[in-house]
Amino acid sequence: MKNKNYFTRYLILVLPLLFINLNAQDQVDPLEAARLAKSAAEKAQAEADAATEAAIQAAADKAGKDARENAVQAKKDAEAKKLADAEAAEEAELDALAKVASDEARKKISRELGLEIEEEPEEATAEEAESTEAAAEEADEVEELAVKEELGFSIGIAPSIGLVKGATFTNVPMGATLVITTPYGFKLGPLDFTISAAFGGYQGEYEGSAFNPSVMGVGGNLTLANFVFAEGHAGIVGEGTGIRGFAGVSLEYLMKKGLGLPVNILVGGEGFISTDMAGAGNMSGWGGLGVRLDYDF
Repeated sequence: MKNKNYFTRYLILVLPLLFINLNAQDQVDPLEAARLAKSAAEKAQAEADAATEAAIQAAADKAGKDARENAVQAKKDAEAKKLADAEAAEEAELDALAKVASDEARKKISRELGLEIEEEPEEATAEEAESTEAAAEEADEVEELAVKEELGFSIGIAPSIGLVKGATFTNVPMGATLVITTPYGFKLGPLDFTISAAFGGYQGEYEGSAFNPSVMGVGGNLTLANFVFAEGHAGIVGEGTGIRGFAGVSLEYLMKKGLGLPVNILVGGEGFISTDMAGAGNMSGWGGLGVRLDYDF
């Protein structure tokens, strides 16, 4: 009976404490759950922010890499295009220069042979015109330079070996004539006429007295196929009006084409006639063998 009362008292004392403990446990769990939920949420947010930042950084890195690769490729394409344009311009320039040289050679050969060749107009396509536009100015400069380098003038000295004479001279005059040939002239059928001027001085003698007639005249020469020529100048011979004549063969093809020299040699007969050789109204003259060396410049 005594133990039963003791157990009863124990239950009466313990049960309220257990109830209070259980009630307190029920009140603590929601707070802890809230704390855990908040911690989990913060952790999830941090992980989400980290994932977002990583995704953004990855996208930025890829965009930077793509931009760099595109810039490198664009630079390579620009350099390749620049190189291709330069090569195309160089080829067009060389083609234009070759065509100019070919046309000039064709014209020169035709002139030397005394032929008239009609030039056929070439129709250039728009693409060809565009490709040669860059070389046109260079070709003009080269052509202008060629004209400056060779003006078409020549100067020659022609010593004369006298063979015949008129009554005014005891001995045949000896001397030389300077001939300046210009690039100006025209064609007479197969002949080429070129304007030139002659200046000369000769030493003669009449019955022991020195007599030195001078020569000055303007005229030109006729050439056939750059081989046979005839030259004449009208002006002053001695003390009166007169003419000088020189005709023979030209060695231009041999000297210039064969030997590549900028000179020409003409060989032929040379004669002088004056209406007043000594200033006394005496018409006279002389002649002989002439050899002239021309230099082109």
